Amino acid sequence: MDVRDLEALAVLSEELHFHRAALRLGIAQPALSKRVQRIEAELGTDLFTRGPGGVALTPAGHELLGHARTMLGGWRAMQRAAEQLRAGERGVVRIGAVGSAFYEALPRLLAPVREALPGVTLQVDELETPELVDALRVGEMQLGFVRPPIADGLRVETVWVEQFVAAVPDTSRLSELSAVSVAELAEHPLILFPRSAGIGYWDRVAGLFGDAGIEFEPVRSAAHVTTILGQVALGIGVSIVPASAERVAIPGVAYVPLDRPAPLQLAVASNPGMVPLAARRVLEHLPAVPIER
Repeated sequence: MDVRDLEALAVLSEELHFHRAALRLGIAQPALSKRVQRIEAELGTDLFTRGPGGVALTPAGHELLGHARTMLGGWRAMQRAAEQLRAGERGVVRIGAVGSAFYEALPRLLAPVREALPGVTLQVDELETPELVDALRVGEMQLGFVRPPIADGLRVETVWVEQFVAAVPDTSRLSELSAVSVAELAEHPLILFPRSAGIGYWDRVAGLFGDAGIEFEPVRSAAHVTTILGQVALGIGVSIVPASAERVAIPGVAYVPLDRPAPLQLAVASNPGMVPLAARRVLEHLPAVPIER
């Protein structure tokens, strides 16, 4: 018995008439009759009774046709899944992202993707930039959200732009300012993660100090922005963080704009030779023009 047999039984059980069922199936009535007879012979029981006015299901037919519809439904579901896989509308896309991308950028960037591609599972993990770049190169991750620039060989497109802000203890006089300069921040211990954890981000902050003619020497380091904010809350020092970090409500931390615009980019990176179709569909639904916070 194959899927055409299941379709024939299902249609005949709905029409209860060989001629109408044959028309729906697009086959000759004698061919349908022979097909049903063969199926009944294989099963060893009659599924239909024949009469001048049409056919009716036997008690065995009522029970066995339920199994036939279930099997046919499973086959059709498998066909739909295969079509979605071929179109890149189904599957798992492994995504890596730097920690600060989770505050606001990723939820806003990926919401339309999840709506447009409900059959695609987005598996998103936090990775530091060096680990993420390595994972993209070997295919462990298919997409990565990083702070550019990163190493050559990967395709990188900016999708999000936000401003840097100062994170200061809420007991500090800096928290009362409407804007703060890099020179004012330099009067306090500066906390930042090691450069090896995120070269693009670190160099961008270092550039702000360099532009102001101030030597950049963080005195404390932490692995993640949330840890940095925790140290700021303890009064250990100050930091410069993405504006989206304001969504992390840590008691004891105040966020103050910088006195000069200092944009920070977030880009989606991919390895051109290792982007499966589902991942390409995700890229297609990311904004063509970077979102500005």
